[in-house]
Amino acid sequence: MHEGKLLKSEVVCREGEKFYVEKVVCKDWHASIHSYYLVSERLIGGHTIVEQRWNYNDFCDITVRLNDCTFALNRQVEVIALVRSFRPIPIEEFDRIARPLIM
Repeated sequence: MHEGKLLKSEVVCREGEKFYVEKVVCKDWHASIHSYYLVSERLIGGHTIVEQRWNYNDFCDITVRLNDCTFALNRQVEVIALVRSFRPIPIEEFDRIARPLIM
């Protein structure tokens, strides 16, 4: 992500799958909301969405499966967290394996 200050960037292996994990912190909550939507638009970037799930309690939490990967993007006040797989994984399986990495 180009927005915010980098807090964490690593590749993690869980249950035979590799995931890229990145967290950034923005200057305030307003900047993080703006950046969240910019990042989500850039990640989808013209790809076909195969499957998606929003958390309707907080519209700043989404999981999306594209043709080449699955990712979760979450905004926590000033922090934006991204977990991205290296291949497309059904959302239910992705959430079970990778969702804990976003916290």
